[in-house]
Amino acid sequence: MPQFKNWLYLTQHGMFCRICRQHKPPVKKGPLKRAFIEVGILVFRKDYMDRHISSEPHQYSVKHQVSLASGYSVMQAFEPTVIMEHEAVIGGFKCLYWLVKNEMAHHTNYPKLLSLAQLLGCDYFEKLKVDQRNNYQSHRIVDEMLEILAQIVELPILQEIRSSQAISLEVDETTDVSVSRQLDIHVRHLDKDGYVFNHFLDLVTLEDGKADSVVAAIKSVLQKKELPVDRLYGLGTDGAAVMTGRLNGVAKQLTDSFPKLVSVACAAHRLALACKDASNAVKYMANFRNHLQELHLFFRNSANRSATLRSAATTLGLNDLKVKEVKDTRWLSQHLAVQNLQRNLPAMLAALAEEASTRKCPVAKGLYTFCATYRFVAALYLQADVLPHIAMLSKVFQRADVNFLHIKEQVPVTLVTLGRILEA
Repeated sequence: MPQFKNWLYLTQHGMFCRICRQHKPPVKKGPLKRAFIEVGILVFRKDYMDRHISSEPHQYSVKHQVSLASGYSVMQAFEPTVIMEHEAVIGGFKCLYWLVKNEMAHHTNYPKLLSLAQLLGCDYFEKLKVDQRNNYQSHRIVDEMLEILAQIVELPILQEIRSSQAISLEVDETTDVSVSRQLDIHVRHLDKDGYVFNHFLDLVTLEDGKADSVVAAIKSVLQKKELPVDRLYGLGTDGAAVMTGRLNGVAKQLTDSFPKLVSVACAAHRLALACKDASNAVKYMANFRNHLQELHLFFRNSANRSATLRSAATTLGLNDLKVKEVKDTRWLSQHLAVQNLQRNLPAMLAALAEEASTRKCPVAKGLYTFCATYRFVAALYLQADVLPHIAMLSKVFQRADVNFLHIKEQVPVTLVTLGRILEA
Protein backbone atom coordinates (compact mmCIF):
# COMPACT_ATOMS: atom_id res chain seq x y z
CA MET A 1 0.00 0.00 0.00
CA PRO A 2 1.30 3.55 -0.80
CA GLN A 3 1.44 4.78 2.82
CA PHE A 4 3.73 1.90 3.81
CA LYS A 5 6.09 1.81 0.81
CA ASN A 6 8.59 4.26 2.37
CA TRP A 7 9.56 1.90 5.15
CA LEU A 8 8.05 -1.57 4.45
CA TYR A 9 9.86 -4.09 2.26
CA LEU A 10 9.26 -7.79 1.50
CA THR A 11 11.78 -10.63 1.71
CA GLN A 12 11.56 -14.40 1.56
CA HIS A 13 11.49 -14.42 5.38
CA GLY A 14 8.62 -11.96 5.68
CA MET A 15 7.90 -8.22 5.72
CA PHE A 16 10.14 -5.83 7.69
CA CYS A 17 10.41 -2.15 8.61
CA ARG A 18 13.42 -0.58 6.93
CA ILE A 19 13.69 2.30 9.47
CA CYS A 20 13.50 0.03 12.53
CA ARG A 21 16.09 -2.41 11.16
CA GLN A 22 18.43 0.52 10.48
CA HIS A 23 18.22 2.15 13.94
CA LYS A 24 17.49 -0.96 16.09
CA PRO A 25 15.26 0.67 18.73
CA PRO A 26 15.04 -0.79 22.27
CA VAL A 27 12.03 -3.11 22.50
CA LYS A 28 10.30 -3.77 25.83
CA LYS A 29 8.46 -6.90 26.76
CA GLY A 30 4.73 -6.97 26.42
CA PRO A 31 2.33 -5.38 23.89
CA LEU A 32 5.00 -3.10 22.34
CA LYS A 33 7.22 -6.05 21.51
CA ARG A 34 4.33 -7.92 19.91
CA ALA A 35 3.40 -4.90 17.80
CA PHE A 36 7.00 -4.62 16.65
CA ILE A 37 7.46 -8.32 15.80
CA GLU A 38 4.14 -8.65 14.02
CA VAL A 39 5.59 -6.69 11.08
CA GLY A 40 7.62 -9.78 10.21
CA ILE A 41 4.53 -11.95 9.68
CA LEU A 42 4.14 -13.13 6.03
CA VAL A 43 0.39 -12.43 5.97
CA PHE A 44 -0.09 -8.81 4.90
CA ARG A 45 -2.63 -7.17 7.25
CA LYS A 46 -3.28 -3.45 7.48
CA ASP A 47 -4.07 -3.58 11.24
CA TYR A 48 -0.56 -4.95 11.89
CA MET A 49 0.91 -2.08 9.87
CA ASP A 50 -1.12 0.56 11.73
CA ARG A 51 -0.18 -0.96 15.08
CA HIS A 52 3.49 -0.88 14.18
CA ILE A 53 3.33 2.77 13.08
CA SER A 54 1.87 3.81 16.46
CA SER A 55 4.33 1.69 18.51
CA GLU A 56 7.07 3.34 20.60
CA PRO A 57 9.98 1.48 18.88
CA HIS A 58 8.85 2.75 15.47
CA GLN A 59 8.44 6.31 16.75
CA TYR A 60 11.90 6.05 18.29
CA SER A 61 13.36 5.02 14.91
CA VAL A 62 11.49 7.79 13.04
CA LYS A 63 12.90 10.45 15.37
CA HIS A 64 16.41 9.13 14.76
CA GLN A 65 15.81 9.19 11.02
CA VAL A 66 14.48 12.77 11.12
CA SER A 67 17.40 13.96 13.22
CA LEU A 68 19.89 12.46 10.77
CA ALA A 69 18.08 13.91 7.76
CA SER A 70 17.79 17.42 9.23
CA GLY A 71 21.26 17.55 10.74
CA TYR A 72 19.96 17.92 14.34
CA SER A 73 21.32 15.89 17.21
CA VAL A 74 19.43 13.04 18.82
CA MET A 75 18.93 15.13 21.99
CA GLN A 76 17.42 17.96 19.95
CA ALA A 77 15.03 15.53 18.29
CA PHE A 78 13.87 14.27 21.71
CA GLU A 79 13.77 17.72 23.35
CA PRO A 80 9.95 18.19 23.18
CA THR A 81 9.39 14.81 24.85
CA VAL A 82 12.00 15.54 27.52
CA ILE A 83 10.40 18.92 28.27
CA MET A 84 6.96 17.35 28.65
CA GLU A 85 8.29 14.67 31.00
CA HIS A 86 10.11 17.34 33.00
CA GLU A 87 6.91 19.39 33.31
CA ALA A 88 5.00 16.28 34.38
CA VAL A 89 7.50 15.56 37.18
CA ILE A 90 7.40 19.19 38.35
CA GLY A 91 3.59 19.08 38.32
CA GLY A 92 3.66 15.90 40.40
CA PHE A 93 5.89 17.58 42.98
CA LYS A 94 3.54 20.58 43.13
CA CYS A 95 0.53 18.34 43.73
CA LEU A 96 2.32 16.46 46.51
CA TYR A 97 3.50 19.73 48.10
CA TRP A 98 -0.09 21.03 48.12
CA LEU A 99 -1.33 17.90 49.88
CA VAL A 100 1.37 18.11 52.54
CA LYS A 101 0.85 21.84 53.15
CA ASN A 102 -2.86 21.24 53.68
CA GLU A 103 -2.19 18.26 55.98
CA MET A 104 -3.99 15.71 53.80
CA ALA A 105 -3.22 12.00 53.52
CA HIS A 106 -0.71 12.11 50.66
CA HIS A 107 -0.34 8.37 50.05
CA THR A 108 -4.04 7.93 49.34
CA ASN A 109 -4.89 11.33 47.82
CA TYR A 110 -1.87 11.83 45.54
CA PRO A 111 -3.05 9.49 42.71
CA LYS A 112 -6.58 10.94 42.98
CA LEU A 113 -5.24 14.49 42.70
CA LEU A 114 -3.24 13.59 39.58
CA SER A 115 -6.35 12.02 38.05
CA LEU A 116 -8.31 15.20 38.80
CA ALA A 117 -5.59 17.32 37.18
CA GLN A 118 -5.74 15.15 34.05
CA LEU A 119 -9.52 15.46 34.00
CA LEU A 120 -9.13 19.26 34.09
CA GLY A 121 -6.83 19.21 31.05
CA CYS A 122 -3.29 18.58 32.34
CA ASP A 123 -2.51 15.97 29.68
CA TYR A 124 1.23 16.00 30.35
CA PHE A 125 0.65 13.83 33.45
CA GLU A 126 0.31 10.94 30.99
CA LYS A 127 4.10 11.10 30.71
CA LEU A 128 4.34 9.84 34.30
CA LYS A 129 2.82 6.52 33.24
CA VAL A 130 5.81 4.56 31.95
CA ASP A 131 3.83 1.33 31.92
CA GLN A 132 1.18 -0.44 33.97
CA ARG A 133 3.50 -0.99 36.94
CA ASN A 134 5.62 2.17 36.82
CA ASN A 135 3.51 5.32 37.08
CA TYR A 136 5.23 7.50 39.72
CA GLN A 137 2.35 6.98 42.15
CA SER A 138 3.55 4.19 44.47
CA HIS A 139 4.11 4.75 48.19
CA ARG A 140 7.86 4.38 47.74
CA ILE A 141 8.00 7.06 45.03
CA VAL A 142 5.83 9.41 47.10
CA ASP A 143 8.14 8.96 50.12
CA GLU A 144 11.21 9.69 47.97
CA MET A 145 9.54 12.81 46.58
CA LEU A 146 8.76 13.94 50.12
CA GLU A 147 12.41 13.51 51.08
CA ILE A 148 13.44 15.70 48.15
CA LEU A 149 10.87 18.36 49.04
CA ALA A 150 12.02 18.31 52.67
CA GLN A 151 15.63 18.88 51.66
CA ILE A 152 14.70 21.80 49.41
CA VAL A 153 12.57 23.45 52.13
CA GLU A 154 15.05 22.71 54.92
CA LEU A 155 18.24 23.93 53.23
CA PRO A 156 17.65 27.73 53.42
CA ILE A 157 16.34 27.40 56.99
CA LEU A 158 19.47 25.53 58.09
CA GLN A 159 21.64 28.17 56.41
CA GLU A 160 19.89 30.89 58.43
CA ILE A 161 20.32 28.92 61.66
CA ARG A 162 24.03 28.32 60.98
CA SER A 163 24.61 32.04 60.49
CA SER A 164 22.63 32.98 63.62
CA GLN A 165 24.29 34.64 66.60
CA ALA A 166 22.51 32.40 69.11
CA ILE A 167 20.39 29.26 68.97
CA SER A 168 18.40 27.22 71.48
CA LEU A 169 16.57 23.91 71.46
CA GLU A 170 13.09 22.88 72.58
CA VAL A 171 12.65 19.13 73.13
CA ASP A 172 9.73 16.98 74.21
CA GLU A 173 8.93 13.29 74.18
CA THR A 174 5.87 11.96 72.38
CA THR A 175 4.46 8.75 70.94
CA ASP A 176 3.10 7.95 67.48
CA VAL A 177 0.01 5.89 66.63
CA SER A 178 1.99 2.68 67.12
CA VAL A 179 2.99 3.86 70.64
CA SER A 180 6.66 4.16 69.65
CA ARG A 181 8.72 6.71 71.57
CA GLN A 182 9.78 9.78 69.61
CA LEU A 183 11.69 12.94 70.43
CA ASP A 184 10.33 16.18 68.96
CA ILE A 185 13.09 18.78 68.51
CA HIS A 186 12.50 22.45 67.66
CA VAL A 187 15.15 25.15 67.27
CA ARG A 188 14.92 28.88 67.99
CA HIS A 189 17.41 31.33 66.53
CA LEU A 190 18.10 35.05 66.15
CA ASP A 191 18.39 36.65 62.74
CA LYS A 192 20.73 39.56 61.97
CA ASP A 193 18.05 42.07 63.05
CA GLY A 194 17.50 40.39 66.41
CA TYR A 195 14.13 38.78 65.64
CA VAL A 196 13.43 35.32 67.09
CA PHE A 197 12.28 32.49 64.81
CA ASN A 198 11.08 29.05 65.81
CA HIS A 199 11.45 26.09 63.42
CA PHE A 200 10.79 22.38 63.57
CA LEU A 201 14.14 20.58 63.40
CA ASP A 202 13.62 16.81 63.54
CA LEU A 203 11.54 13.93 64.89
CA VAL A 204 13.74 11.11 66.18
CA THR A 205 12.66 7.61 67.19
CA LEU A 206 13.91 6.57 70.64
CA GLU A 207 14.58 3.05 71.85
CA ASP A 208 13.63 4.06 75.39
CA GLY A 209 12.88 7.19 77.39
CA LYS A 210 16.13 7.27 79.36
CA ALA A 211 18.21 10.43 79.60
CA ASP A 212 21.21 8.85 77.85
CA SER A 213 19.09 7.96 74.80
CA VAL A 214 17.62 11.46 74.61
CA VAL A 215 21.05 13.10 74.86
CA ALA A 216 22.49 10.81 72.18
CA ALA A 217 19.57 11.64 69.86
CA ILE A 218 20.00 15.40 70.36
CA LYS A 219 23.74 15.28 69.70
CA SER A 220 23.18 13.15 66.60
CA VAL A 221 20.71 15.67 65.18
CA LEU A 222 23.05 18.60 65.92
CA GLN A 223 25.86 16.82 64.10
CA LYS A 224 23.70 15.74 61.14
CA LYS A 225 22.25 19.24 60.65
CA GLU A 226 25.71 20.84 61.17
CA LEU A 227 24.41 23.35 63.72
CA PRO A 228 26.90 25.64 65.53
CA VAL A 229 27.08 24.08 69.00
CA ASP A 230 29.44 26.85 70.14
CA ARG A 231 26.44 29.21 69.88
CA LEU A 232 23.97 26.88 71.62
CA TYR A 233 22.77 28.86 74.64
CA GLY A 234 19.34 27.49 75.63
CA LEU A 235 17.39 24.30 76.23
CA GLY A 236 13.63 24.23 76.83
CA THR A 237 11.94 21.15 78.32
CA ASP A 238 8.64 20.22 79.93
CA GLY A 239 10.22 19.90 83.38
CA ALA A 240 9.93 16.09 83.60
CA ALA A 241 12.39 14.28 85.87
CA VAL A 242 14.22 12.66 82.94
CA MET A 243 14.82 16.13 81.47
CA THR A 244 15.71 18.13 84.59
CA GLY A 245 17.23 15.47 86.86
CA ARG A 246 19.98 17.01 89.01
CA LEU A 247 22.43 14.11 88.71
CA ASN A 248 21.91 12.53 85.30
CA GLY A 249 19.11 14.45 83.58
CA VAL A 250 19.18 15.53 79.95
CA ALA A 251 19.83 19.16 80.87
CA LYS A 252 22.71 18.15 83.20
CA GLN A 253 24.43 16.02 80.55
CA LEU A 254 24.06 18.65 77.84
CA THR A 255 25.33 21.37 80.16
CA ASP A 256 28.44 19.27 80.81
CA SER A 257 29.02 19.04 77.04
CA PHE A 258 28.05 22.64 76.24
CA PRO A 259 28.97 24.88 79.23
CA LYS A 260 27.14 27.97 77.86
CA LEU A 261 23.83 26.13 77.84
CA VAL A 262 21.03 27.36 80.15
CA SER A 263 18.15 24.96 80.80
CA VAL A 264 14.61 26.32 81.26
CA ALA A 265 11.53 24.28 82.10
CA CYS A 266 8.28 25.31 80.38
CA ALA A 267 6.51 27.79 82.68
CA ALA A 268 3.06 27.07 81.26
CA HIS A 269 3.50 23.33 81.78
CA ARG A 270 4.76 23.82 85.34
CA LEU A 271 1.81 26.09 86.10
CA ALA A 272 -0.61 23.42 84.83
CA LEU A 273 1.08 20.77 86.96
CA ALA A 274 0.99 23.06 89.99
CA CYS A 275 -2.75 23.61 89.52
CA LYS A 276 -3.34 19.88 89.21
CA ASP A 277 -1.30 19.11 92.34
CA ALA A 278 -3.08 21.85 94.28
CA SER A 279 -6.51 20.46 93.33
CA ASN A 280 -5.43 16.91 94.17
CA ALA A 281 -4.45 18.10 97.67
CA VAL A 282 -8.16 18.73 98.33
CA LYS A 283 -9.96 15.40 98.21
CA TYR A 284 -13.29 16.79 96.96
CA MET A 285 -11.60 18.79 94.17
CA ALA A 286 -9.88 15.64 92.93
CA ASN A 287 -13.26 13.88 92.95
CA PHE A 288 -14.80 16.88 91.19
CA ARG A 289 -12.21 16.67 88.42
CA ASN A 290 -12.86 12.95 87.92
CA HIS A 291 -16.60 13.56 87.59
CA LEU A 292 -15.99 16.25 84.98
CA GLN A 293 -14.15 13.70 82.88
CA GLU A 294 -16.90 11.10 83.44
CA LEU A 295 -19.49 13.62 82.23
CA HIS A 296 -17.51 14.13 79.04
CA LEU A 297 -17.23 10.38 78.40
CA PHE A 298 -20.88 9.76 79.27
CA PHE A 299 -22.18 12.07 76.53
CA ARG A 300 -19.39 11.59 73.99
CA ASN A 301 -19.82 7.82 73.73
CA SER A 302 -23.54 7.92 72.85
CA ALA A 303 -25.35 9.78 70.07
CA ASN A 304 -28.67 9.34 71.89
CA ARG A 305 -27.36 10.96 75.06
CA SER A 306 -25.88 13.85 73.07
CA ALA A 307 -29.26 14.32 71.38
CA THR A 308 -30.97 14.40 74.79
CA LEU A 309 -28.48 17.02 75.95
CA ARG A 310 -29.10 19.22 72.89
CA SER A 311 -32.86 18.86 73.33
CA ALA A 312 -32.66 19.94 76.98
CA ALA A 313 -30.51 22.94 76.06
CA THR A 314 -32.98 23.98 73.35
CA THR A 315 -35.97 23.62 75.70
CA LEU A 316 -34.30 25.77 78.36
CA GLY A 317 -33.14 28.34 75.81
CA LEU A 318 -29.45 27.77 76.59
CA ASN A 319 -26.38 27.37 74.45
CA ASP A 320 -25.82 24.09 72.63
CA LEU A 321 -23.88 22.21 75.27
CA LYS A 322 -20.86 20.06 74.56
CA VAL A 323 -19.13 18.77 77.68
CA LYS A 324 -15.42 19.35 77.16
CA GLU A 325 -12.68 16.93 78.07
CA VAL A 326 -10.32 17.44 81.02
CA LYS A 327 -6.86 16.30 79.99
CA ASP A 328 -3.50 16.80 81.70
CA THR A 329 -1.62 17.20 78.42
CA ARG A 330 -3.81 20.19 77.53
CA TRP A 331 -2.80 23.08 79.74
CA LEU A 332 -5.62 24.13 82.03
CA SER A 333 -8.24 22.29 79.97
CA GLN A 334 -10.33 22.21 83.16
CA HIS A 335 -10.87 25.96 82.75
CA LEU A 336 -12.74 25.46 79.45
CA ALA A 337 -14.72 22.52 80.84
CA VAL A 338 -15.81 24.48 83.92
CA GLN A 339 -16.62 27.59 81.87
CA ASN A 340 -18.83 25.64 79.47
CA LEU A 341 -20.55 23.63 82.20
CA GLN A 342 -21.30 26.76 84.26
CA ARG A 343 -23.25 28.29 81.35
CA ASN A 344 -25.22 25.10 80.66
CA LEU A 345 -25.56 23.44 84.06
CA PRO A 346 -29.42 23.31 83.98
CA ALA A 347 -29.42 21.58 80.59
CA MET A 348 -26.83 19.04 81.74
CA LEU A 349 -28.81 18.22 84.92
CA ALA A 350 -32.04 17.92 82.90
CA ALA A 351 -30.38 15.54 80.45
CA LEU A 352 -29.01 13.36 83.28
CA ALA A 353 -32.43 13.28 84.97
CA GLU A 354 -34.05 12.24 81.68
CA GLU A 355 -31.54 9.43 81.18
CA ALA A 356 -31.92 8.24 84.79
CA SER A 357 -35.75 8.24 84.84
CA THR A 358 -36.61 7.20 81.27
CA ARG A 359 -33.83 4.78 80.38
CA LYS A 360 -33.01 3.73 83.97
CA CYS A 361 -29.30 4.36 83.37
CA PRO A 362 -27.32 3.77 86.61
CA VAL A 363 -24.37 5.88 85.40
CA ALA A 364 -26.66 8.84 84.73
CA LYS A 365 -28.25 8.41 88.14
CA GLY A 366 -24.83 8.41 89.85
CA LEU A 367 -23.66 11.50 87.98
CA TYR A 368 -26.93 13.31 88.69
CA THR A 369 -26.71 12.47 92.39
CA PHE A 370 -23.20 13.94 92.55
CA CYS A 371 -23.86 17.03 90.43
CA ALA A 372 -27.27 18.04 91.80
CA THR A 373 -25.85 19.13 95.14
CA TYR A 374 -25.02 22.50 96.66
CA ARG A 375 -21.40 21.47 97.13
CA PHE A 376 -20.92 20.65 93.42
CA VAL A 377 -22.51 23.92 92.31
CA ALA A 378 -20.41 25.91 94.80
CA ALA A 379 -17.20 24.19 93.66
CA LEU A 380 -18.15 24.82 90.02
CA TYR A 381 -18.70 28.55 90.57
CA LEU A 382 -15.58 28.83 92.73
CA GLN A 383 -13.42 27.37 89.96
CA ALA A 384 -15.24 29.55 87.40
CA ASP A 385 -14.01 32.57 89.41
CA VAL A 386 -10.43 31.35 89.93
CA LEU A 387 -9.42 29.53 86.73
CA PRO A 388 -9.82 32.45 84.25
CA HIS A 389 -7.09 34.42 86.04
CA ILE A 390 -4.73 31.44 86.07
CA ALA A 391 -5.53 30.75 82.40
CA MET A 392 -4.69 34.36 81.53
CA LEU A 393 -1.33 33.97 83.25
CA SER A 394 -0.72 30.71 81.39
CA LYS A 395 -1.39 32.41 78.05
CA VAL A 396 1.23 35.03 78.91
CA PHE A 397 3.76 32.20 79.37
CA GLN A 398 2.69 30.59 76.09
CA ARG A 399 3.25 33.63 73.87
CA ALA A 400 5.82 33.08 71.11
CA ASP A 401 7.19 36.62 71.65
CA VAL A 402 6.93 36.53 75.45
CA ASN A 403 8.23 39.63 77.23
CA PHE A 404 9.66 39.11 80.71
CA LEU A 405 8.31 42.52 81.76
CA HIS A 406 4.80 41.21 81.09
CA ILE A 407 5.49 38.19 83.27
CA LYS A 408 6.92 40.40 86.00
CA GLU A 409 3.70 42.41 86.02
CA GLN A 410 1.20 39.59 85.47
CA VAL A 411 2.37 37.24 88.25
CA PRO A 412 1.89 39.73 91.16
CA VAL A 413 -1.48 40.86 89.70
CA THR A 414 -2.68 37.24 89.56
CA LEU A 415 -1.54 36.58 93.14
CA VAL A 416 -3.36 39.68 94.41
CA THR A 417 -6.54 38.72 92.53
CA LEU A 418 -6.51 35.17 93.91
CA GLY A 419 -5.91 36.57 97.41
CA ARG A 420 -8.97 38.79 97.13
CA ILE A 421 -11.12 35.84 96.01
CA LEU A 422 -9.85 33.85 98.99
CA GLU A 423 -10.72 36.67 101.40
CA ALA A 424 -14.19 37.09 99.88
